[in-house]
Amino acid sequence: MAPPDHPEFAFGEQPFNRDTESPLVAELNRAQREAVLHLNGPMLVLAGAGSGKTRVIAHRIAYLILERGVQPDRLLAVTFTNKASAEMRERVHTLLGLQGFGSWIGTFHALCLRILRRDGERIGLEPGFNVYDTDDQLALIKRILRERGDEEERRSPRSLLSRISRAKNSLERPEDIEKRAFSPQQRQLLEIYRDYQRLIRQANAVDFDDLLLRSLDLLRENDDIAEAYASRCEHLLVDEYQDTNRPQYLLIRALSRIHDNVCVVGDEDQSIYRFRGAEIRNILDFEKDHPGTRTIRLERNYRSTATIIDAAGAMIARNLQRKGKTLWTDNPKGEPIELFRAPDDRLEAIWVGQRIRALESDYPLEQMAVLYRTNAQSRQFEEVFRSERLPHQIVGSVRFYERKEIKDLLAYLRLAVNPADDVAFRRAVNTPPRGIGATTLKTIEAVSREYGVTLLDAAARTMEGGSLSSRPAAGLRDFLEILVELTRRVASDEVAGLIEHIVERVHFESYLQKMFPGQGRDRMDNVRSLVSATVEYIEESEETSLRGFLDRLALVADADEVGARPGVTLMTIHCAKGLEYPVVFLAGLEENLFPHAMSTQDPQDLEEERRLCYVAMTRAKERLILSHSRYRRTQGVQLVARPSRFLDEVPASLIRESAERFDDYVGEEHTPSTSAYGGGSSAARAASRVRPRPVVPTRPSPSAASVDPGDGYTVGAYVLHPRFGAGRIVDREGRGKNLKLTIHFADYGPKRIAPSYTKLQVQID
Repeated sequence: MAPPDHPEFAFGEQPFNRDTESPLVAELNRAQREAVLHLNGPMLVLAGAGSGKTRVIAHRIAYLILERGVQPDRLLAVTFTNKASAEMRERVHTLLGLQGFGSWIGTFHALCLRILRRDGERIGLEPGFNVYDTDDQLALIKRILRERGDEEERRSPRSLLSRISRAKNSLERPEDIEKRAFSPQQRQLLEIYRDYQRLIRQANAVDFDDLLLRSLDLLRENDDIAEAYASRCEHLLVDEYQDTNRPQYLLIRALSRIHDNVCVVGDEDQSIYRFRGAEIRNILDFEKDHPGTRTIRLERNYRSTATIIDAAGAMIARNLQRKGKTLWTDNPKGEPIELFRAPDDRLEAIWVGQRIRALESDYPLEQMAVLYRTNAQSRQFEEVFRSERLPHQIVGSVRFYERKEIKDLLAYLRLAVNPADDVAFRRAVNTPPRGIGATTLKTIEAVSREYGVTLLDAAARTMEGGSLSSRPAAGLRDFLEILVELTRRVASDEVAGLIEHIVERVHFESYLQKMFPGQGRDRMDNVRSLVSATVEYIEESEETSLRGFLDRLALVADADEVGARPGVTLMTIHCAKGLEYPVVFLAGLEENLFPHAMSTQDPQDLEEERRLCYVAMTRAKERLILSHSRYRRTQGVQLVARPSRFLDEVPASLIRESAERFDDYVGEEHTPSTSAYGGGSSAARAASRVRPRPVVPTRPSPSAASVDPGDGYTVGAYVLHPRFGAGRIVDREGRGKNLKLTIHFADYGPKRIAPSYTKLQVQID
């Protein structure tokens, strides 16, 4: 509740006198009105969680157009997710009554894709270039590793891709890395990065990071184009500014450099994407970057109960990297925050499932969400919920457009618009199987390298050369004929017709039934859903081409599918950003899990973990339920888990602990025949079935066990290794850089580890 002298009460709920005639501000509070009515010059809107920032942006757009005469095509609004941009467009349409408006409201990546579609040829992008998703990128990395002779299991393709993405988000090209690539690992990354860039450009494609970087290249290398876009961008509005990375920051600077009418809306307390390259300094330094900035704070929360707001506010106040604001609300105090201390992680999931069932009479399942720090935590909840037949959807699992049958069909369409797409060629050439095996592909690849042509061109040359045996030759000839037919149809057929032609031409339905026994019908239903998606695209979009449809699919993100299926939502906190639920469960509040073990040594990382917890708590509207475990199984070892420090930062007066506590028991294993979720017994009875059993892999050396080393690596201590997982120190030798530890790992046995060269996390009881 706001104090009586809070600025909000200076005007009550009445609009400013000069705008009493405007319905666009009549319903807004004082701070919201100020943000909407500001006309020229830079503006920073610090929008606390649930403070109505989307409403402010939409009303500001409508105000500038209807009452200040700004032309819609001279106004640009960008945000981070398709879901957020769709909501913004819908609100603006409602306010303006213009169903056709909204072409310049979208995500950063959609904006950049539009720029590159229009002017990408100026930097060497051919028309029809494709946007590679993660699967496509991983396929390139795996190809590079194969050609280099590296063992994929020793060099994770996903890890390499992540390092390349981080380099791009830091604006580091291969030539930049070369200047500091002294170690063998850095040299290997440099070479793989170079090969990756060479192959993706050879395929006339871009990845998500390239959408930003190539757009910056275009503006930097072409003054006339940069001038045209900056002149057109009379007003620029940026949502979630705290999550911008360096390329996005530079893009905003480039677009606003002429008019400087840039309005950024964000909350430094919700900056949680540092691992993706987001820089909190962008919002903290905005006033320094834009002299004369007007700063407005939206501090009234409309979403959550006063208890939730007070709890989250007390915790986030401990951060130092803040602009400073205090959320308040007129909402009721609400229920206390509930806290459950589980004996182990299995019983935590069981209890959450039972608590959801208990709340189901008051809240539909779709109004409840279970949030956790890491994806790995979802397994326990998935197993329990499935056993309990508790409907749920998992955000971040295999999405519709990532299913094999869908990606197979899309590969044909991608080749039809971009014959240089080697990744699409590899996927489609033998799907369904047509006798083109690994040997034939190696022959085609050799021709591709020899003549410097695409795989599709190399396939045609291979056919002409007559070097293939009859079966692969017949299969390759059929495949090339299909692509010729498909390419000819692209100009005249609608997308739905193209898909139906492929399905019929390659006998796709019979292939699915044969390839996936028992699943063929369901997978064919997915194909029909894809056809339906093309029809919806035509109905909703002014652009009805195959190219436009593929662009739309390339920009789909995990968060866009939240709520697509019935049931409780399970997801990581990062995925929950921007969402809200009447009931939120926040699980796994333990040291080294949340905050994460990799974040506790760096103050900046720790502050981001606290911001992440703040985001999770402020997703809740009415009920916030926290839980942690006394023991958690990691890599097969049951380890002691200490409660998260974040629990200590919430005032005890706001918390009510669950009466169901099992301090004397630790569940070692729970199977459907012995646990609560299988037999219908209570969580307490499930816990009582087993007594604690200490995990002692081997006996420590008596001489070493009595020594206090002073470096944290005490014999008998548990540690986490980045590769081998959890283990226990059983002996040590040497000191400092020469220290060698003997650690017993549950799944790998004893290993000698040098801490100087390996990052170990000591688990403290």
